[in-house]
Amino acid sequence: MFLFGKKEMDKAAAEVFWAWFEEREAWIIECLDKRDSAFIWAIDEKLKPVFPYFKKELEFQLGYNNGVGEFFFFHFGKKDLMRDANALADRMPSSLKERWRFISEA
Repeated sequence: MFLFGKKEMDKAAAEVFWAWFEEREAWIIECLDKRDSAFIWAIDEKLKPVFPYFKKELEFQLGYNNGVGEFFFFHFGKKDLMRDANALADRMPSSLKERWRFISEA
């Protein structure tokens, strides 16, 4: 008999991720401006625990121009990942929503 864990987002990790992102927003934007990829590994480290059931590499891309940021998250057409990416977007703090768009794509 096989037991399968539920495929669901870790809500506490999602809150930690957004708090971390909010605290480091200026650094992330600075890295984007300087084309310094240091922020990618830092985001990846904080984002992975949000999706504990997804064992492959998460893929995302960020951009920031004219005071507007875009956070593209790729769900690969996986229903669970798509659902939880949308839930993560809904948890984005309102202070970030003023400057960032979270976009979930296949």
